[in-house]
Amino acid sequence: MAELYLRSGGAGETTYLLLHGLGATGEVWGGLADLIDRNKAGRWLVPDFRGHGRSPWERPYTYGSLMGDLIPLINEASRLVVIGHSMGGVVGLMLGGALPNVERVLGVGIKVSWNEAELEQMQALSTRPVRWWATQAEAVERYLKVSGLIGLVNPDSPTAQCGVVAGDDGQYRLATDPEIYAIGRPPVAELVQAARCEVMLACGEHDKMVGSGELSALDAAARQLPGLGHNAQVEGPEQVWLLVNELLDNNKESS
Repeated sequence: MAELYLRSGGAGETTYLLLHGLGATGEVWGGLADLIDRNKAGRWLVPDFRGHGRSPWERPYTYGSLMGDLIPLINEASRLVVIGHSMGGVVGLMLGGALPNVERVLGVGIKVSWNEAELEQMQALSTRPVRWWATQAEAVERYLKVSGLIGLVNPDSPTAQCGVVAGDDGQYRLATDPEIYAIGRPPVAELVQAARCEVMLACGEHDKMVGSGELSALDAAARQLPGLGHNAQVEGPEQVWLLVNELLDNNKESS
């Protein structure tokens, strides 16, 4: 079990677990964490998954191992709301089927349909050697490109700079272990069916990885976020927060 780098804040009965996507770091949740604080809505936890950001590179990289690393962080949470982006949304769905204290799961931008060419490309990415750049700026530019954050965040921001790591010789690499790209196709439909809590799936209107029609076909509440792309939690955290509150309001109405 990997010991994850974790940021946390807030206070209250509700714990919000915010899970980033493949190749990113927990810094992508800065806007949503600020909204949780501003609304005094509860406590928030933002880990970096193993193989990402400031957490260790520790194989194996499976959806099960990513979920297992989270258990010690959330065992004592009495009321847990999980909000996950892309790969983090998959792990969130797994938690919703495994833990009794998970009350709600919101998955944003989860890729549902995979073809063989895409899976082969991911496998090829996982076997590439670690690449080094002479300057931090070059490495940050590459990180923003591969994480889909280019043009969305300032290269000088913590969100950008936490995606790269300095080596002993003054060069820089991406913080993500390339091997994690072999994690494979997630069984999204099965995880939605297995969840023991309320599930909502969402995607940006301009998300090129998944469409609202694909999400609606999964027998879960589905929402489209107007004007946003794949990294909706970065582009429009306010819209994501509205969906979180819609989930919680639904719970109040049904109880």
